Amino acid sequence: MRSSTRCAFRLWASSALAGFLCLFGIGCESNTEDEFPKKEITVIVPFAAGGGSDVFVRIFQEAIRKNELCPHPIVVKNVSGAGGTIGSRTAREAKPDGHTILCLHDGIFTAQHYGNALWGPSDFEPIAATGRSGVVIAVSENSPFDSLGQLMEEALKNPYELVFGTNLGAPNHYSALFLQKGKPGAKFRFTQTGGGAKRLAQLKGGHVDLTGFSVAEYEQFKAAGIRALAVVSEEREPSFPDLPTAKEQGVDAIHGLMQFWWAPKGTSPNRIAYLENLLREAMATASVQERLSNLHMDPVFQVGEPLRETIRQRSANLEGITIENKTPLPPLEWIVLSVVGVCSILVWREAKKA
Repeated sequence: MRSSTRCAFRLWASSALAGFLCLFGIGCESNTEDEFPKKEITVIVPFAAGGGSDVFVRIFQEAIRKNELCPHPIVVKNVSGAGGTIGSRTAREAKPDGHTILCLHDGIFTAQHYGNALWGPSDFEPIAATGRSGVVIAVSENSPFDSLGQLMEEALKNPYELVFGTNLGAPNHYSALFLQKGKPGAKFRFTQTGGGAKRLAQLKGGHVDLTGFSVAEYEQFKAAGIRALAVVSEEREPSFPDLPTAKEQGVDAIHGLMQFWWAPKGTSPNRIAYLENLLREAMATASVQERLSNLHMDPVFQVGEPLRETIRQRSANLEGITIENKTPLPPLEWIVLSVVGVCSILVWREAKKA
């Protein structure tokens, strides 16, 4: 009897002590640890403000704010440089608490494949895919090529003669690599140009023979004196129904841009689920649907297993792309040093004779 009373007293005392400590916030396991978000959610855009990726993220930011979908603000942080790899590294190293995430398209695949980054999709937790954009292959309006098929035949007969303006290691570069793969033996000579506006200037100036633009970029630039030859899509783009695909012209190439949202590795499933739902609700708003339509983007939305399958497939597609070794430059420093050495000897001999 005494033992029973003693046990009951200990149980009561333990409960009372736990309640007392919890009252003062000591040793109390509460649901506040699972509360999310606790503060603003920062979305890292690994490109400069005003660019396509920045505009895309701000469409979602505005929809979330106007529709009060999140109790805390969505903050856009531009971390540009090195083709998006500085921003992606910053997101990768962020605390995996869901309060810092990344929005980055297929550049996360191509940068790793090309060797511009040591990390890739497997180093993040995928949240969602929220839109797809096609790629247009374009030439200047005075180009001698009237079709992609004709141009690719030239690249086959005279490899490395046609210059493709691009960002090396970026998705735009890979659009050209997929074209080469789709026409075995055809080769371009690649030159580093920059973003869409710079590629347009290079094309119009005759410095490059062709380049690639997103459908939205081409819609913006087409009146500036350029001409589209094909879309590198599985089907014709609704925005340009008269523009044939590469496959229709005998080039077995399909490539496009998908916008992905990523969280640092180790972010909890519950917080990933919250972010998924937040993007789903934003995607469903009329404003996002309208803005994506204006950008000529398909309103694709994927999470969970369909998203992971898309990531696996896009990674696998790059396995068939080979990166040619860059042509080594001659050892100029040794050549100069040798010439200087020979000249010095000749001067010394002449001086000795004198």
